[in-house]
Amino acid sequence: MQGKQINTNLIAWILLTGLLTGTLDILAVLLINNKIPAASIFKFIASGVFGSAAFKGGTVMIFFGALFHYCIALSWTILFLRLYPKFINLLKFKVFLILFTGLTIWVVMNLIVVPLSRTPQQHFQALGVAEDVAILIFVYGIPFTMIAQKFYK
Repeated sequence: MQGKQINTNLIAWILLTGLLTGTLDILAVLLINNKIPAASIFKFIASGVFGSAAFKGGTVMIFFGALFHYCIALSWTILFLRLYPKFINLLKFKVFLILFTGLTIWVVMNLIVVPLSRTPQQHFQALGVAEDVAILIFVYGIPFTMIAQKFYK
């Protein structure tokens, strides 16, 4: 019975953490890109699957953009919370884990996922990369580490 309780607790922690980190992430994106309409940002996310058709779509594409965004946040949450015990043993210090998390998410998303998707090509800017990594450290690395530490105690 205890194993089932842990699994139920883990699922609840994953869902809440995914919702939190996904919301923090999209809020940061919307604030930093405040001159771009939110609808365009969500359509850009949807374009990863639908290509340029996402920009011609209306509310449905905005919905898909939000859905994909939260699915990605939830995927990172599942991965991180499941691997936290191994990561903390390997990296030893929480600050390294926080930095590692933000950097890993940036590398995977920007060097693997986005290039394999149907989103329009983006121009590389060093300042933009530093800003993106800092955001990911703040909106994923810190919450993941704090929540995982609390869950595994």
